[in-house]
Order: sequence, then C-alpha cells, then structure tokens
Amino acid sequence: MKSNDRLLAAGTAAYSYLFYEQNAGINFLIFNLVFISMLLYRDKNLLQNKTWLLAAGMCLLSATGIVLHSSALAMIANVFGLLLLSSYSFNRATSSVFSFLFSFYSVVSSFIYVIIDASKRSVKNSEKEDRGHSQYKYFILFVVCLLCILFFALYRKANPLFAENTQWVNFNFISFTWLLFSGIGFLAVYGLFYHKTLPQVDAWENGIRLKNVSPEEPEKNSFKSELSAGVLLFTFLNLMLVILNAGDINSIWFKGSLPKGVSHSDFVHNGVSMIIFSILIATGLIMFLYRYNFAALKNSKLLKLLVYAWIAQNLLMLFSTACRNQIYIQDYNLTYKRVGVYVWLFLAMMGLVVTAIKVKQDQSNWYLIRSNFNVWFFFLAFSSILNWDVLITRHNLSNQPLTKVDFHYLFSLSDANIPELLAVTKDKDFHLINGRLRDYSRPSSYTNNTKTYRTMMKTKIKYYLKEYKADWQSWDFRDKHIIESLVK
Repeated sequence: MKSNDRLLAAGTAAYSYLFYEQNAGINFLIFNLVFISMLLYRDKNLLQNKTWLLAAGMCLLSATGIVLHSSALAMIANVFGLLLLSSYSFNRATSSVFSFLFSFYSVVSSFIYVIIDASKRSVKNSEKEDRGHSQYKYFILFVVCLLCILFFALYRKANPLFAENTQWVNFNFISFTWLLFSGIGFLAVYGLFYHKTLPQVDAWENGIRLKNVSPEEPEKNSFKSELSAGVLLFTFLNLMLVILNAGDINSIWFKGSLPKGVSHSDFVHNGVSMIIFSILIATGLIMFLYRYNFAALKNSKLLKLLVYAWIAQNLLMLFSTACRNQIYIQDYNLTYKRVGVYVWLFLAMMGLVVTAIKVKQDQSNWYLIRSNFNVWFFFLAFSSILNWDVLITRHNLSNQPLTKVDFHYLFSLSDANIPELLAVTKDKDFHLINGRLRDYSRPSSYTNNTKTYRTMMKTKIKYYLKEYKADWQSWDFRDKHIIESLVK
C-alpha cells in the first residue's frame, strides 16, 4: 500500500473516531495535530517552508479557539486553515487566494477523482503483476476482517457466556449513519491528501508579475493624461477629506457628542458602509493609475504625495469612525453588529497600509490583492481565539445598569455565556428585572412579553443539556465552565 494510501486510511479513521456523533471540542485540536503529523511524515521539508508553517500555526490557533469556547468562528477559521495547509503542502508558490480555491475544489470534486484515480491505478496494477498481487492481499485482509466481525456477532448471539466475557468489545457504532459519515470523511480527507489544481488557472497565476513595469512607448502619451487626471482627482479628494475630518474632530474629539438631529445608527452603521465604499472606489482608481511603473514621468511624485495624503486622511477618518462607534457602545449595548464595525474598520485600515506599500515599492495590483487576502485569513485565525459571546455579555453587564441591559439579545447568543447569565440571578439588583423583560429590538413588545428572566434561563439551560456531549472527544473549556456553574 502506498504511503498516501496509508495516510488516507489513518486520516479517515481519525476523522470518524473523533467526530462521529460528537460536538466541537478537543477533537478538532487532535485531528489538526494528526493531520499536520501526517503531512510532515510524508514530506519533512515542509518544516523549512515559512508559508506552510504559518498555515499550520493558523490551524493550531483556531483549533485552540475551539477547545476554549467552541465558537462557529473558530470552526470556520480552522476549516480555512486546513484547506490552506493542504494546498501549501503540494504547491508552495500558489497565493493564499488560489490555494484556498484549489483545496476547496479538491474536496468538493473528490468523489469524481476517487473514481478517476482508481481507474488509473487499476491500469497500472494490471501492467505490474507484483503490485496487483499486493493489492489483492489487502483486499483479502479486508474481507477477513469483515468475516471476523460477522462471526463475532453470531457467537455473541449464540452464547450468553461468550457475550458476557466480550462485553468490553463494542461494535454498536457500525450503522448506516456511521458508514455515511465515514464515507464523507473519507472524501474530505482524500481531497486534502490528493490535492488537485486547475492547470490553466495555476499557470495563469504563476505568470502574473508582482512588480510593475514601465508603460510601452505608444501608451505613454495617454498615460500622461491619466496621470494629470489622477493629480486633479486626488487633489479634490484630499480637500473634501480635510473638511470631513475637520467636522469629525470638532464634533467627536472636542465636543464629545453627536451633531443635533443625527442618530447613532446614521452616524455609525450607515456612515461605515459609505466610508468603506468610498475607500474601495478610490483604491480601485489607485490600482488603475499604478498599473505601471511611471516614476520617470512628470507629476509622478506629486501624485504619489497626494495618494499618501489621501491614505493618511482616510486613516484619520477611520479612527474618528471608531470613536463614533465607541460612543454608540457606551450609550447603548455592545452587539455583534457593533463589533463588526470595528472589524471592517481594521480591515480597511490594513488595506490602506498595504496600498501605501504597493505605491511606495511599485508593486503590482496582484500584490495588493493577495496581500489583503493574507491579512483576512490571519485576522480570521487570531479573532477566533476570542470568546466574543462572553466578551459581549460581560461588557454589557458591567457597563450598564441591569434595567438597561438588553437581556433578550444576550439570551440569543451561544451557550457560552450561561455562567455569566446565571451570575445575574445572584446580583443584589436582580429583583429589578425579575419580571417581564423588555426586548429592545421591538419596543412595543414590552407590554405583551410574558417571558421572565428565570423562564428564559431555564429554556436556555434545557436546550444546552439536550445537546451536551460528555464524551472526551467533545471536551472543551466552555462546557467545563458551564457545567461547573450549573452544579454550584
């Protein structure tokens, strides 16, 4: 049996044993360690590849996040990490964008490639009698194992004493659902170990330059006109940003309040979407203007200074928007939507920084795209280590009086915040909310709402215990803290 086949069998067995009828927990971390070990067993030179090591670190970091709090974000980050790790194990020159896409393609199309690869192997094996005999021996071994299981079950049914002496042997897990689950796991692991690419796309990407080149002679005249237009455009953009930032500095930094007649929602959520959209448009213009290296042309230095000024002013605008969001959070509650504002602002800031590097170093547009994708992937991994549900709950409980906390929203979060919500019942001011709870998302619901804090708490605990798994594969710190809080 080939090395890859042995790894495939071991990976499928690990997947089936760790994840069948289990919740997310330490099983993710163990599977990641097994997968990384298998890749290193196949190719020890991967340890010298920095990109592969970063992807492996992303996998382990997100898997640790799953062990800590089993969040959906950590699981998504881990799947992304495994796909990148698989691709980097085969092709170290491919960007993170196409590495992810190729791995996704490999997993999705694995059922087809299992059949194609099997037919290719049968042709090769028919040409080599020894190898064909070896494959036949493994087939015979598989049949023997199945027959042993069959006779074991028959003997246990026939003799109660034999059944009593062999009760520690349990084959109850073998069922149609287990076989289906293991089959899906086999296809997923097959896609990761037998990585496929689209040769035409791979060749196209490898041909993309990361450095800009000077425009050809016939294009220089038209490019000079574009350059002059760029100078004029970014001059006006900078003037508009000066006015915008001056207004923000006066309202937010000096007065510390919102303008009259402007709501928090208009000032934050609507403003953020327009800011991000404006940055995307202007960045697209920069990509168009800086598709060539035109350092020797007239006005090139002036345009570069104007672009730098535009980037600096956008960074100031993003900081002001973050201050608006903070005012919103202080006056109301922290929610995922308001956390998302910070996420978009951070990613926009990193995009502007990468754009500045592109302009300074005369990098190509492809450099800008692939660098931003790298930032997004690693930001996803690092953010997955945080338990956002618990952070939101603790922030709202510590920064607002209980009567102003939106408990309907907190109860809608994952089960991770059960210990924090249980602790509220022991607060000295709990009697103030021990009645009909107000739903801030629907102001009219206060008079019609019959749900109390205790009834919502019981419902949340009931559904948690229904989904709880005590098996070691599903163990994580989140469940540990929840169970400890329930038995106190």
